[in-house]
Amino acid sequence: MKFDDLPTIEAKFKVDAASQLTPFSSPVPGENLTLNGLFYKPDRSGYYYVTEYPKQRIVLHFTAGNLRSDIMNLTKQDYHVSVAFIIARDGTIYQLHPSKYWSGHIGGGVGNQGTNNREDKASIAIEISNYAYLLPVNGNLETIYSRVKDPATGKTGPVDLYCTQQQTTAFTKLNTPFRGQSYYASFTDAQIESTIILCRFLTAKYQIPRQFLPEDKRFITFDDVVKFKGIVTHINYRSSGKWDIGPAFNWDKLIAGVTAPVV
Repeated sequence: MKFDDLPTIEAKFKVDAASQLTPFSSPVPGENLTLNGLFYKPDRSGYYYVTEYPKQRIVLHFTAGNLRSDIMNLTKQDYHVSVAFIIARDGTIYQLHPSKYWSGHIGGGVGNQGTNNREDKASIAIEISNYAYLLPVNGNLETIYSRVKDPATGKTGPVDLYCTQQQTTAFTKLNTPFRGQSYYASFTDAQIESTIILCRFLTAKYQIPRQFLPEDKRFITFDDVVKFKGIVTHINYRSSGKWDIGPAFNWDKLIAGVTAPVV
C-alpha cells in the first residue's frame, strides 16, 4: 500500500540523491528560529527562471504524489513548472530553486491569464508532499491514479491502493465534501511544523504580512486574491480542477504557529 511505503520512499530518495543535496541552515530574521533544509541541484536545468520579482504572497500546494515523483516532476528539463520548496512527510524541507526567482505553479488561474505569469512572479510556492483526495472502493482508499482509463485504448489501468479505511491515521474524512471529495490523505505533524518555520522565514525575508484569508474566503476562488498580501493556496486562484489546500488540513495549528509573536 502506498501509505505504508512512504517512509521508505523518502528515506531512499535522500540516500540516492545524496550527491545532489546540499544542507543549508538560515536564521529566521529577527527571531530565535532557524530554517534547515536540503538544496536539490539535479543534472537538469530550465525548470525555473533566473529573474527576480518582488514577492507579495506565499502560495501553498499539495503535490498529489510521493516525494520522489514530486521532485522529479518539478525539476523537468526546460519545463518551467516548479516550486521553490517541497516539504516531505518526515518534515525535511527540500529547496528546488532560490526563492527570489520564479517558475510556473498556478497555471491559468486568477490574475495569471494573459498577464505573462504575473501571479507566479509575485509569489513563492510551497508544495507539501501529499497524495491529495482519495477514492473509496470496497473498504479501501485508492489514489487518483487508480483505474485510470487510457483514452487511446479504452483499457482501465491497475488499482493504485493508498490504504484501508481502517488505517485512520492515513487520511481525513470530511463531514461535508470539499469540491466533491470527502477523503483526503493526511498531512504529518512534522510537515505542519516545517511549514510554520518556512513561512516565518519567507515572510520575514520578503516582508510579506503574516496573515491568512478569513475562513469564509479561505476555500474559494475569488478575483481579489491578487490584492491580498499574505499566505494563500492554489484553490484561491483556481475554481476547478484543484483541491489544494482545502479544509482537510490543520489550519488552526498552521495559523497559530505562523502568527505567533516573535520570541
